[in-house]
Amino acid sequence: MKNWYDLLVSLGIRNTIQSNSEIKRIKLFNTFCYCWYATAVILLLNYLTKSPLLYLNILVHFLQLIVIILSQYIHTKGHYEIGRFMFALMLIVNSFVFGNFIKKGQLLEFYLILAPAVSLVLTDNKKINYSIFTVALLCFTIPNHFFEHYPTIDFYSPGLVCLFFLFYILTNYFKKQNNQIEKLLELERDKVIADKIILEEQRNKLDQLNEFKSHFFVNFSHEIRTPLTLIQGNVSRINLKGSLEENQGKIENINNQVAQIQNIINNIIDLSKIDSNEFTITCTKVALQPFLEKHYAEFATLFQKKEIQFDLIMTVSNIAVFMDEDLMSKSINNLLSNALKFTPKKGRVAIEVTLEKDLILKIKDTGIGIPASDVDKVFERFFQSKNDITKSQGSGIGLSFTQSILEAHHFDISLSSIPNEETIFTITIPKKAIEHSPIVLKTSNTVVGNNRLHKIQTQPSKTTKRSILIVEDNEQMRHYLKEVLEDYHITEAENGQEALEILQQHSFDIIITDYMMPVLDGEGLVLQIKEQELKTPIIVLTARSDQEGKLNMLRLGIDGYLNKPFVEEELLLMIQKSLQSFDTLHTFVTTLDAEERESLTVFASKFNVELNELIYTYLHSHTFGVEDIALHMNISKSTLNRKTKAILGQTTQELIMEARFQKAKALLMENPHATKKEIAASVGITNATYFFSKLKERFGTSV
Repeated sequence: MKNWYDLLVSLGIRNTIQSNSEIKRIKLFNTFCYCWYATAVILLLNYLTKSPLLYLNILVHFLQLIVIILSQYIHTKGHYEIGRFMFALMLIVNSFVFGNFIKKGQLLEFYLILAPAVSLVLTDNKKINYSIFTVALLCFTIPNHFFEHYPTIDFYSPGLVCLFFLFYILTNYFKKQNNQIEKLLELERDKVIADKIILEEQRNKLDQLNEFKSHFFVNFSHEIRTPLTLIQGNVSRINLKGSLEENQGKIENINNQVAQIQNIINNIIDLSKIDSNEFTITCTKVALQPFLEKHYAEFATLFQKKEIQFDLIMTVSNIAVFMDEDLMSKSINNLLSNALKFTPKKGRVAIEVTLEKDLILKIKDTGIGIPASDVDKVFERFFQSKNDITKSQGSGIGLSFTQSILEAHHFDISLSSIPNEETIFTITIPKKAIEHSPIVLKTSNTVVGNNRLHKIQTQPSKTTKRSILIVEDNEQMRHYLKEVLEDYHITEAENGQEALEILQQHSFDIIITDYMMPVLDGEGLVLQIKEQELKTPIIVLTARSDQEGKLNMLRLGIDGYLNKPFVEEELLLMIQKSLQSFDTLHTFVTTLDAEERESLTVFASKFNVELNELIYTYLHSHTFGVEDIALHMNISKSTLNRKTKAILGQTTQELIMEARFQKAKALLMENPHATKKEIAASVGITNATYFFSKLKERFGTSV
């Protein structure tokens, strides 16, 4: 019965209506209608049982019933104001007709006082309310002047008129009080719902955090304890009075363990970026063969020590893959590390590359394998298959991290395994991410040839020493760099300001600077060097490893960015590459006459202007991206990125994001009261919360 009642009084409620007050009015209107129906039916039955029949009464009630049904039908269709006006007007007509014609002299005119009150309850439309009040008052006062139903009652008396006004004013007062209470209740309800959602989210986060703590700290302590123990043991056994040959093995072991700890920490940091939605990839065209040969070379010695056959089998050549080289390296390293860990002596590990419909990269090993019950779980965070190896090794994050990297590239990874026989990890790279055309191969630290590893020549090619300015506030670090760069002429500066003073008197072939320094930091130094239009290559060597710090420097157009601790050979290669690029460019520019050099400058300036015009014209569109700019300029996306990187020192995507940051900051300065959603929408961003977190990272507390 209750369900039927709820259904009847809810007629006309639509999903688009969110106001609780409006829903109550709809239910109240329907209730008034049903009360009228019941009253009309009872009266009709009463009239039909009397003799003689009161035809006029029956006709009037029947017509009123039809009008009320019509008003409810109109109301149900969403025309609420019309339906309610008809109802209130019908109430006036009913009181007027019965009070003056059908049952005159029975004071039925006083029912007219109810019509304005009903109108007030059902609608906030002032025109309707005032109209109903005026008509009701006129119908109450004027008829008695003509009909004289009540000779002793003066319907024009101030008392009766005041009664009309008083009833209307009281109803209006209680209505306003009720509306205020309704608003407060609605705000309170919304707050309770919001608090409930927040509490639910916090509960889920706490559950995840507890699960994280229970898995992570146990596994992480096991993962890091071995290298720390080996470092401590080797340090205590180093003979400070002994020869280098005597201590070489211990030092090498310490370096290996430090690298292992650093790898664990880097993976954890990257994993946290995935969780906080700060994980981004930067894809470039990478030659697949040298990329895999580098990893083969890095692991070959480790497999050889464990007496495991290690092969690299490629049935394709001249293949390039669009990927984030650094992150893909971590994925391959994780898979090869697992193969090394779980494959016993005399086993076999192979990297196989084939081109079918898509590019297929397989890493096979003849290790202990994975039980069928665990195959679907190995990519879950913190999951470890139970065996003798995982009891003492692994944190359970490697494969989860690998899968996250590959999914970010829109690559696929799958697993098949036969316990104690074979395990195969298959990476599927879609055809759209590969390119067959020959490309210039990237410089690599090692290459494979005849199963032997050959060092790349990193010494300066010229007989005369090239000059390097080292800007570093740590004296020991400067001393160490001087030893590493012994084949170069070194000048030292303790901070950016001192470096600028030196640069006023001397010129250098390359500048190596730290990021965080007193007086003037690396970013300030690079900014001033660029403002002075010095073309000297700049390499930033820093302990700051966050992405924002790196992007800040890359936006300024530096030539290299290297995190501490670093591999000496990597620094030497970076210096050599920067010098070669600078020499090539310098040689090319010197062959140009003044007019051609001016033309080159004009081209760069024109390109910059055109690019900025496109960016700022379509900045408001959330669908606007690199592809749109390339289409407008009638060049490929890769060509566009090469030009922007060469001329402006940033990728096109970085320029777009920087433009959005700058415009958002300007809009905030113009209108500090604008909402985050409004600002984000004006610069083509849909996720306002994420954008403002990045905006704060970009400008700090100034936004």
